[in-house]
Amino acid sequence: MGKKDKVVVEEEAAEEEEQEIKKSLYTSPLATPLITDKLLDRALKLLKKGVAEKQTRRGVPECTKAIRKGTKGICFLAGDIYPMDVFAHVPILCEEKGIHYCYVSSRHELGAACQTRRPISIVMVMEPKADATWAA
Repeated sequence: MGKKDKVVVEEEAAEEEEQEIKKSLYTSPLATPLITDKLLDRALKLLKKGVAEKQTRRGVPECTKAIRKGTKGICFLAGDIYPMDVFAHVPILCEEKGIHYCYVSSRHELGAACQTRRPISIVMVMEPKADATWAA
């Protein structure tokens, strides 16, 4: 590789980083309540525990089905999804069924908390059973 090739590769990497930053900077105006800071850390910790115990539902179809069946828990929605029409019905369903929900700033954060490389748009952590070890 010559100097020109290295420069081209570095420029491409810089462009990819800029695009990634732009993606994470977008937040939908509908994304309220948006959790941040300490509450976000606690929520992601809960999400990791739920994934370890296999008490999560990932993706729009799975979460919608669980909500309609009346499964109790909490939904975490990504605030940077465009278009929001993909899961705009979920907050309404959650309010009808009495399920708590909140928005997280990035779908990449949700994916990382679920221990996958893929970004995730919506995750539902189901309410633990009475004998669950992670309920405390």
